[in-house]
Amino acid sequence: MRTSWWNGVFASVLLSTFTFDSQGVYGFFYEPVGVPLAVKSPFLSTWKTGSDGMGRNWPKSGGNLGVTGWAGFARVDGVLYSFLGAAADFSHNPGVWIGNAAQNKGLEITASQTIYTFGCGGMDVKVTFINPIEPSDFTRLSLPLIYVSVTATSNDGATHRVQVYSDLSGEWLSADSGKSMTWSTTKSDKLILHTFSLAEQSQFQATDNRVQYGLGYHAMLPSDGVTYQSGTDIVLRQGFNTGGILNNTADTTFRAINKDWPCFAFAKDLGNITDSSTAPVVFAVGLSRDPAISYMAGGTQQSRSLFYRTQFSTDTDAISFFLNDYELAVSSANNFDSKLNTAASQISGTYADLTFLAARQVASHIEVTVSTGSDGKLNASDIMVFMGNDGVNRMEEIYASAPFWIYVNPEILRLMLLPNIRWQQLSSTNTGYVVDDIGDTYPQASGPRSSLLRPKALESTGNMMIATAALIKATGNAAIVSENADLYKTWADYLKANALIPGTQSTTDGIMSGAPSNDTNLALKGIIALKAYADIISTLGQDGSIYSDTAKSYASQWQSLAEANAGFAASYGDSGSWSICYNLFADKWLKTGLFPESVFQKMGSLYASNINKYGLPLGSRTTLTSPHWMIFAAGVASDITTRNLIISAAQDYIQNGKDDMPWPSIYDSIAGNATVVGVYNRPAVGGVYALLVKELGTTVSTGDSNSDGGSNGSNSRMILQSTNLTVIYILSFISSALLCLV
Repeated sequence: MRTSWWNGVFASVLLSTFTFDSQGVYGFFYEPVGVPLAVKSPFLSTWKTGSDGMGRNWPKSGGNLGVTGWAGFARVDGVLYSFLGAAADFSHNPGVWIGNAAQNKGLEITASQTIYTFGCGGMDVKVTFINPIEPSDFTRLSLPLIYVSVTATSNDGATHRVQVYSDLSGEWLSADSGKSMTWSTTKSDKLILHTFSLAEQSQFQATDNRVQYGLGYHAMLPSDGVTYQSGTDIVLRQGFNTGGILNNTADTTFRAINKDWPCFAFAKDLGNITDSSTAPVVFAVGLSRDPAISYMAGGTQQSRSLFYRTQFSTDTDAISFFLNDYELAVSSANNFDSKLNTAASQISGTYADLTFLAARQVASHIEVTVSTGSDGKLNASDIMVFMGNDGVNRMEEIYASAPFWIYVNPEILRLMLLPNIRWQQLSSTNTGYVVDDIGDTYPQASGPRSSLLRPKALESTGNMMIATAALIKATGNAAIVSENADLYKTWADYLKANALIPGTQSTTDGIMSGAPSNDTNLALKGIIALKAYADIISTLGQDGSIYSDTAKSYASQWQSLAEANAGFAASYGDSGSWSICYNLFADKWLKTGLFPESVFQKMGSLYASNINKYGLPLGSRTTLTSPHWMIFAAGVASDITTRNLIISAAQDYIQNGKDDMPWPSIYDSIAGNATVVGVYNRPAVGGVYALLVKELGTTVSTGDSNSDGGSNGSNSRMILQSTNLTVIYILSFISSALLCLV
């Protein structure tokens, strides 16, 4: 089933922040704003945050920063070392930690892996959190599971006895630890599986970005030296501390998450190790639910399941497959990571860091789903992709993250647009424009509610049109427009009527820029989207001149209306203000050719004069910035020096240590900290892939997904396939190097 998502091969340019290790993995080596641990789906999202070491710090949910209890230990020659979680024996010895804190000797973060090396006495213990990103294999992409692998190597040449341990608590299920839970443990010759769930399930309900139904999983393959147990946290951990094993029993007293804290544990005795362990100890961690999505369109509700269920009759079978697939998964992850590094490093080393940190944060926010047919069977041909957690399929998040999806597999972007398009096709509410989202609370795609009260009509319509144009540019397939021709024409007519003079329409950046009247950046989006539509229908053999001519006229008028003392104004007539006008990037990306090079040069000069320590502010009215819009702006800049200054400022933020959360999408460019509550762990950061897709040519069209979850044509997918693009990146790198020498 595994297919390659990139067949192009390029020479790698290695820069200072990353290297090539013995396993062929690329990454950076500092602790960023948030460290991804188990990050695979909107609700399987657990991170390391804060400055405390891993062995004195509970992992946190990417949904609400609540604790997701996870403890990990290594026992070396009878001495216990904590490498994960802040386990303490408060019942008997308040304030006394369980185990010594393992020494953090190294950290490497790649696109799909987080690799810690801990000193545990005479052993170095390597713990790798592997979150597979399989964009061309929908079975593996949709599996809500991650790997944790542990290996041990003697650091003093002596022989040591080693055991390792992992447990999960019910805190993975809910932010309300007073909720009751149930669990079970099953063992066969193929799998040992802990399953745990809330006693009362609330289907399709989520509270504080934490889903309120489904199953938690902790699993291992049976082998010599593996033991397991469920029970009170202190009992399990102190039992392992004492003897290095668990007793293969199950606690049968179901209770609340916080009542004696029931946990679900595994241990593995590695025996005596002189050099290094012969094979990794592999744990699987997961959160799954079925059905996964409630989708309402045209008055008909669908309960949709994750795609992987088309391939497995039970979750037990899926988890067994997942664990047995470990070696292939690691090979695929290394391949994904190194090829991304090859491409991104040709722009700059600091840029590669941004793409690494964004990858799992973006990829984990989607779910690939299928419907159930009239025969009661899952319909693998009816695939839709849904994005959470902040609403369902929000157009601003789709637009911002589109560069990531175009880079890894544009078919995913097409499948993400379909639910929104179908909702609008079947809706009895004819808005005439694209609605902002198709649901307030993930995973309920029941149609827009609150967004209809505060529509960003021009914003969302421009987002849809530009994302569609990017999809067609990448695939050469305009079927999504031809199959929905009336709808797209309606949207184009809305753009034609509203793009030049947006009035008081709301914008994505209103929270930061004060929502000015006639926002120049918003007008840009509408104008470029209008030209993009004209180009699309021209490829379909239709006359797009009325839209093309209008867009060209608007572009010319915009330059006069937005005239300012520096760059272009934040709103028409306010010549003392300026905006970074990041939507200009779409003109370069889509090759709409609306604006002369002098406009881009003018913007580059503005950027160079206004970059703060941690980023480029969105305009003169704010010091706030967004990493994705910054990199869009970097793609607008004509000169490499300015581009690299913007990239470096964005990278300075992710390593400054001022915030304890997954990468926020809004923060202060001067102070270097997030100031808008709750705006973190969003898929919008996929916009940092803008520089990777800026010069991409058309690839062969991707077709419908085949039965094993791959995409027809995926073997033909050529990321960065153009020879000209390779030359551009090489020249860019050489130019940057020469500038550094001056």
